[in-house]
Amino acid sequence: MKIKSFFKIGAAFLVMAVVASACDGLLETEPTTALSSEQVVTTAEGMDAILLSAYDRLRNSSLYQYWIPAGPEILADNSQLHPTNSGRMSGQAINEFGSHFSTGVWSTAYRLINEANIVIDGADATETSESHRNRLRGEALFLRAIGYQELLRVYSYEPNHPMQSEWNEGVIMRTEPTLGLSQAQRLPRSTVLEGYEQVESDYLEAIDLLDGNDRGSRTFADAAAAHAGLARLYLYWERWEDALYHAGQAFDNAQGNLVDYATNDNIFDQLPNPESIFELSFDQPHGSSRSLNALTHPPPGWFDTLPSDELLELYEEDDLRNNLFVVHDDGHPYILKYTGTVGENTDHVPVFRVAEMVLIQAEAHYELDDESSAIEALELLRSHRGLDAYETTLTGEDLLDEILDERRRELAFEGHRWFDLKRRAMDVPKPEASAVPDLSYDDIRILAPLSGTQVENNEYLNQNPGY
Repeated sequence: MKIKSFFKIGAAFLVMAVVASACDGLLETEPTTALSSEQVVTTAEGMDAILLSAYDRLRNSSLYQYWIPAGPEILADNSQLHPTNSGRMSGQAINEFGSHFSTGVWSTAYRLINEANIVIDGADATETSESHRNRLRGEALFLRAIGYQELLRVYSYEPNHPMQSEWNEGVIMRTEPTLGLSQAQRLPRSTVLEGYEQVESDYLEAIDLLDGNDRGSRTFADAAAAHAGLARLYLYWERWEDALYHAGQAFDNAQGNLVDYATNDNIFDQLPNPESIFELSFDQPHGSSRSLNALTHPPPGWFDTLPSDELLELYEEDDLRNNLFVVHDDGHPYILKYTGTVGENTDHVPVFRVAEMVLIQAEAHYELDDESSAIEALELLRSHRGLDAYETTLTGEDLLDEILDERRRELAFEGHRWFDLKRRAMDVPKPEASAVPDLSYDDIRILAPLSGTQVENNEYLNQNPGY
């Protein structure tokens, strides 16, 4: 279906109301006001408005405002609960059955995907310049890719995960817009590989469309951001040469640069983060209930999630990243990555940073049996964090352990630890202070449960095993 009619920007907000309403329990698209496909806005202004709404979905608390950065830390071993806490993340801290990521990850991501689909489908018919049409489509493809990438990380195994031989279901793949109840389809989950191939295709096309054709702001998608998304995708896919290439492209073409911490106290309290490839901006302060600042900081914050003792022990004495941690008057440490830089309880959130690309290169080099290049990548990062070269040469499993430890040190509280253990089929250790047993890589709790409502409303949708 190609969208052909054109009218004013006011209709764009009606479209947004449509895609945000409830329908089949999967995509939630039942209109509160009837709107046919002939009425969908394809003015340049209207398409921009729908695209901005899709970006706003990424800023939802179920995704990058809160859950994606925080959940992977407390589900694994980078974070432990403050002894006196509000109850937030208490189920996740003990890996309680059914306590995982917010069920809103599913519904929010599909709303994002549907808005991206509207723009992708209508971009060619939009009355504007060719470069603007290409940018509309390129940014929408990037957003659809990252939406599916997050769904696959949370609800599915990776393509080479050993458990995939027993459970190969990915997520529902929708690449056409749903504009009302009559168009809503109940669909089954695709395979994991089909999902990864769709994300790959979207990112690759986005690179072509956005190369030299972006907004010049790291708060909007550009070719470097799409390269970064691909690098992360290939890392999870264990396509090491591709991960190495795209991490290098993202690093070389990013607006951000690797920063020397000796001359920069805290890159996380700057707007934008000088190492960001793509980050989400929050212009309006939000409440404390779904705030990374409030979750991690002392009163008036909730002060629920502390850096674990095991995480803090990983930093060498001369590591300048130690300055990102301070001790509160009550004796408990907290991290300074979310300090309320925008306003009360509110920070910009980096999605891709150049430091992550260096770490992807290190891991890819290791897996390609180029240990010297892996060490070189690690030492590049270390040199920007106040550390000297390694005194002894690391090899084999010791080198892999160091790569994963460096990911913990560098990417702490940015939403990676749980997924790193999951993608490598490693058991999930828990902080000693939590008195919670480790979680086996084949435990059913590794995958998040789908909302029971979603499953009940779609007879073709299979729940994850054990739930």
